[in-house]
Amino acid sequence: MDAPARPRLTSRQLGLVSAITRSPRLKRALVEATEALPEGAVVRVGGRFLRVGGALGSGLVGVVYEARCLETGARLAYKRSRAGVAFFREALRVEALSARRAAALRALRPAAIVETDARGIAKELCARPTLQAELLAGELDPARRAALVEALGEAGDLFRREGILLDLSPKNLCWDDGWVLLDTGPKLQRSDLVGVLERPAWSTYVAHARRKLAAGPSAPSAVALPGGPEPPLVARRWAFVRDLWRWFPVDPAPDVASFLVIVDDDHADDEAVFLTDEADGRVVPAPGADARLAGSALVRRCAEEAPDRPFRPRGEAPLPLPLAAPVVDLPSLSREVAPAFAGRALKIAVAPGAPLAAPTLPVGRYAHWRDLAAADSALRPTDIFTHEVLEGSRTLAERVFRARGARRVDVPLPRSDGPFAELTCMQVGEARRAIVLVPGFRAGPDAAAALVSALAERGVAGLYAIAYVGVRNPRGQPLVTSGRWEAILLWSAIDHLCARLGAGSAALLAASHGNFGAMIVAGLHPAVDCLALDSPIERPLDLPASFGALRGVPASAIHEELAAHHLPSEPVSFRIPDRPGLRVLTLRPREDAFARICGGLEGGEVVVYDGGHAATMRHDSAERGVPAVCVERIAGLLGPG
Repeated sequence: MDAPARPRLTSRQLGLVSAITRSPRLKRALVEATEALPEGAVVRVGGRFLRVGGALGSGLVGVVYEARCLETGARLAYKRSRAGVAFFREALRVEALSARRAAALRALRPAAIVETDARGIAKELCARPTLQAELLAGELDPARRAALVEALGEAGDLFRREGILLDLSPKNLCWDDGWVLLDTGPKLQRSDLVGVLERPAWSTYVAHARRKLAAGPSAPSAVALPGGPEPPLVARRWAFVRDLWRWFPVDPAPDVASFLVIVDDDHADDEAVFLTDEADGRVVPAPGADARLAGSALVRRCAEEAPDRPFRPRGEAPLPLPLAAPVVDLPSLSREVAPAFAGRALKIAVAPGAPLAAPTLPVGRYAHWRDLAAADSALRPTDIFTHEVLEGSRTLAERVFRARGARRVDVPLPRSDGPFAELTCMQVGEARRAIVLVPGFRAGPDAAAALVSALAERGVAGLYAIAYVGVRNPRGQPLVTSGRWEAILLWSAIDHLCARLGAGSAALLAASHGNFGAMIVAGLHPAVDCLALDSPIERPLDLPASFGALRGVPASAIHEELAAHHLPSEPVSFRIPDRPGLRVLTLRPREDAFARICGGLEGGEVVVYDGGHAATMRHDSAERGVPAVCVERIAGLLGPG
C-alpha cells in the first residue's frame, strides 16, 4: 500500500503547529527566527552542491532561493527548511511524495524535483511570471482560465482520492506551455479552497485568491498582510524549539479534524529542548530530548536568556556561561544532531550577542613580534593581528608538496567580504581521515611542510590539509582574529573535507595562534576525534596589551581600537576542550615567552620539548627542524590511520 501523502505528527508537534498557524504574531516570530542563507553560500543537497542566490519566496516550511549547481551550471530553485527539526524534515518528505503523486495530473505539472535531503529540495526553476503577477498586471486570457479550471478539477479529484490538498495560491502557479505548480508541499489545514475544488470555476477561484493577490510578493500571509486582532490562545505549556532558539506556546487542544495530518505519538519528534508551564515557570528538559543537548550549558543559556521566554520566577538569574569558549561546554553530540547547533554554537562562541562584522583593522608588517613592544617603533601593538606570511626556505616545502601531489583547495564560503580558507591538500596512503594542520601567526602552508614530511615518513596516513585561514581587511591585508573567524572557517574546511573530499573523520593539529580556532571547533565538531596543540596560550588579548604597556598605551585604548575595527576586544580566557571521544595532546616548549605573557594551557597528554614557541609549524621550521619528541607523540596520537 502506498504511503499516505500527509505528514505524521506527534501530539506535541501538532500543538506547536496549531499554536503557530493560529497566530500571525507567532508566524512572524517563526520567520524572524529563521537564519537566511547569504547570497553566495554553498550548500550540499543530496549528491549536488549548489551556490545560493537571492530569495524567491517563502512559506511556513521554508525559504526558496535561486541557486546554481556547481557541477553542471544548471539554474535551480532551492527550498531550504526553516530548521532541521523533525517537523520540517517530515514536511519536505511529504512534499517530495506529493510531487510524485501530482505527476499523474494532465492539466497541472509539478516543478520537477532534482535532488532532496533532510534540509532542502532542489527543483526545476520556472522563471515565468507567477499567476499572481499576471493577475495583478491585468486580465488572464480565456484559454489559460479554462486550463486553470481543469487543473482545479484534477486537484479536487486528487484531494478526494488521496487527501492531498495542493497549494493552488496564485503565487504558486506559473504558465509554461501549461500550468506549473512551483511547490507541491500540501496544505496542512482545510480551507475554503476545498469548496473551490468541489465546484471549480474561474470566478470562485478569483474570489478565494483575492486576499492572496493583495499580499504582494511571495511570503507567509502573516508577514505580508496587515496585522489584526490575535485569536485567543490559552497555553499552559511552552516549548523552547531548537534551531529556532525561541519559546513557542503549545496549543493544549488543537482542532485535530481541521488538520490534514496523521497524529502518531510513536513517531519521533525532536523540536522541544526545554518545556515550561505557568504553574511555576520552571524550565525542564523536554521528554525525549537528547540528554546531552538538554544538559548543555550552551543551549540552556540560550533558553534562559530568550527575550520571549514566557515565565521567569522572580530573582532567577540566567545560567552563567563564560564568553571565552562556551562551545567547549557543549558535550559531544552525534553527527545527526551536532550540525543543527553548529551555526548558533559558533555564533555564541565567537561573537556573543552581536552580528559578525568583517574586521577593518589596518596593519603594518613586522619582522619579529618584539618590534611591536619597542618604544621607538613606528609599528603599533595591534599590528600583531597581521597574517601576512613570513617567508622561510621554500626548498623543503616545494620538495614535499611536489612529491605528495599537493593541490590547493579554496573552501567555498557563504561570504565574500574578507574571509578566506585555503587548503593545501595531500593524500598519504589510503586512509580517508583528514589531518588538518593549522599554523599560527604569519605562518602559511610552507610552515607545516616539515611536520607533514616527518609524519608521512613514519607511516601516518590520511588526507593532509594545511589550512591558511583568516579575514582580509578592506585594504586586502590578511588578519588573524583570536579564533573568532578562524573557528567558523575551520568548521567550514572540515565540512568541505568530509562532504567533498570523502574524509570520514578529522584530526586537528594546531600551533600558536592556530590553537584558538582549533580549540573552539574541536569542542563541538562531531568529525573531530584528535586534537594536538603546540604552545597553546590562555589569554590572547594580553599580548597586544603587554606591548602597549611597554609603550605607555593603556589596555583600554588597545581594546577600544580592536572594537572599532570589529575584532575581539573583551579579555577572555580559553581552555582546552575535554569531551568524550576527543583525544588531546599538548606540546609546549620548556621556555615560552608567549606563555609567560598570556598564560600557558595544558590538557590531555602533555609533552615538554626543547625549542622555540610553536616549533612544529613555524615559518622557519624547515631550517630549525621539528623536535623529534613532537613528531613521535603526534604520530602516536594519530596512529597509522
